[in-house]
Amino acid sequence: METAVATLLLVTASVVLACVVVGYAVTSLEQTVNTQNIPQMQQLKNFENTLLNQTNVMNGAFQQTPNSPP
Repeated sequence: METAVATLLLVTASVVLACVVVGYAVTSLEQTVNTQNIPQMQQLKNFENTLLNQTNVMNGAFQQTPNSPP
C-alpha cells in the first residue's frame, strides 16, 4: 500500500513539474515572439474558450436551458 501511495505521489509531482515547465516555456515564447500580429493566435484562443465552455457544461457549472415541449 505504501509503495502505491509513493508511486502516485511521484507521478503527481512529475505531472505538476511538467505543467510548470510547459507553462514557463509558453510564457517565455509569448514574450519573445510578438504574438499580436499572428492571426492563428486568435483562432487558438477561440478554440481554448470553446473547450473550456464545453468542460463547464459537462461539470454542470453552466445553467442549462429547459427542453422545449415537442
